[in-house]
Amino acid sequence: MLLFEFFDVRGLLDSGSRIAHAKAQRRKGVLKKYFLASWRLGVRFFILLALCLLLLGCRQTTTTQGTEINLNLGSEPPTIDPLLATDPPTIQLDQLLFANLIRLNEADGSPAPGLAREWLVSGDGLIWEFRLRDDVSWVKYNADTGEVERLRGINAEDVVYSVRRLFDPRTRSGFAPRFAPLLQNATAFVTADPRTSEDDLLRLAEDLGVKATGEYTVQFQLIQPTSAFPTIVGAWLGRVVPRENIEALGVNWTDIGEMWTSGPYVLIDREPFRFLLLEKNPHYYDAENVAIERLRFRLLPDVASALDAYLRGELDTTDPYDSIEGANFERVSADPALARDMKLLPGLCTTYFAFNTGKAPFDNVQLRQAFALALNRNDVVSQVFEFGEPARWFTPPQVNAAPDADADIGIAFDAPLAKTTLDQARIAGARLPALVFGTNTNQQFLDAAVAAIQNWRATLAASITVEDAAFGTYVEQLRTDPPPIFRMGYCGSYPDAHNFLYDAWHSGSPYNFTKWSSPQFDQLVTQAARETDVLKRRILYSSAEKILVEQDAVMIPILWSQRASLTRPRVERTYAVMEGYERIENWKVK
Repeated sequence: MLLFEFFDVRGLLDSGSRIAHAKAQRRKGVLKKYFLASWRLGVRFFILLALCLLLLGCRQTTTTQGTEINLNLGSEPPTIDPLLATDPPTIQLDQLLFANLIRLNEADGSPAPGLAREWLVSGDGLIWEFRLRDDVSWVKYNADTGEVERLRGINAEDVVYSVRRLFDPRTRSGFAPRFAPLLQNATAFVTADPRTSEDDLLRLAEDLGVKATGEYTVQFQLIQPTSAFPTIVGAWLGRVVPRENIEALGVNWTDIGEMWTSGPYVLIDREPFRFLLLEKNPHYYDAENVAIERLRFRLLPDVASALDAYLRGELDTTDPYDSIEGANFERVSADPALARDMKLLPGLCTTYFAFNTGKAPFDNVQLRQAFALALNRNDVVSQVFEFGEPARWFTPPQVNAAPDADADIGIAFDAPLAKTTLDQARIAGARLPALVFGTNTNQQFLDAAVAAIQNWRATLAASITVEDAAFGTYVEQLRTDPPPIFRMGYCGSYPDAHNFLYDAWHSGSPYNFTKWSSPQFDQLVTQAARETDVLKRRILYSSAEKILVEQDAVMIPILWSQRASLTRPRVERTYAVMEGYERIENWKVK
């Protein structure tokens, strides 16, 4: 482009010279002298103009280059099909390529409009209606022309097809069985024999609790009220895929130049095990607010390699893949420039110690409270974990409808009160025999157990030994006959308090290994599942937390997880509470 402009200017000069020369021949004398002076001035002017254009071109080139950023996706994605993706890096890729009914707010995971501009729920909490935008299109990148072609608009039938395909047993979606109990007839569909006749599978699909009630309106029929349903849709159930594209090409539908997409970016190039290149979708409904033109994802499968690439200037951020930890974290923390670029991000996991409440001695609530009072969790966290925030209750405070970060919940370390509470438990008949602390085999968790035992020995004179086992064996032990005290962790699959309190601790939950149940707790979390007002939900969940960690002292929260990420100052970005859900389309380059 610069060369073309330069030669175009030269052409104009040659033309002007010929005309001036003809006039000079006719006028001669002073006119010739005047023309030569003017010609020299003109040459200077056009040279100056050419230099300005050159400088302007350079500035434009710099700006264009500045709208591409380099990230690390980790290993080669096992799939691009959003209904098969289960790992955060692949989910992040699909987040950028495919429209979702709901977009999750980065900070707290609360639901925000996406393909659906609004949603309503019935009075009984069982029917959710999503009203779609009418300006979202399928597009396809044309590898021959380099253009992004608009195909057709997305409608409610696309949503219905996508949800049916998610639960179709032939799809083999990794997360479909996890969420099937939410949706009417989904369990029957997802557990059906894939070899069942086409007609029978079609009937199961048609019985699924999703239907189009208009060109841009879709309804979901739930089995029980779940106020977190929009967040679940945003995380797992709402990604829309193209029927014609899939039925025409089968497993090859995600090939470059063939794939229909609908998100803020399109995939334009990839080299297996090296990189993927995404370009802004000009037909995206919110394209005017997508600032970064290109995203280049490197495929560096280990954190050390990603850190080295960042140090060489080859990455603008180590996200979205994994966390800087171990020796790499120490290396970053010790470097002032790198420490400036690092940010600790909240995660969706809670580490905790819990009691077997079904057997003596921890069938006595006062004894459980005494152990909670005698544990200095700040001491344990600082001794054992590189980063992470000492937990005061179970649900990480940054997720939707969780208790406020400054809520007055939890049992704080108080050694004198712990001794008094132990004495009261003994008066009530409790005995403190030699105990076993159970954990899976992991050095960090063994160290955490030792640090906790030192606390309990110093304050309560407790005799406790540690027993560890391989994770599979350990989990089976927790299901059948858990140790008196044990370590466990829980990671949310979507960022809502319902996922932590109802899913993990409601009576009958497969994740509750303590043998504890509470009608009062169940009533609170069930009421919260029917409530759609987020402030009222927060109050209900806060009350449930108090029962769990104070009143009944079923478990002792230890750590809310964090991860460490590096980002260059030139990138203005947000940080997602859920890995794989960065809203990169909202990022900017300074």
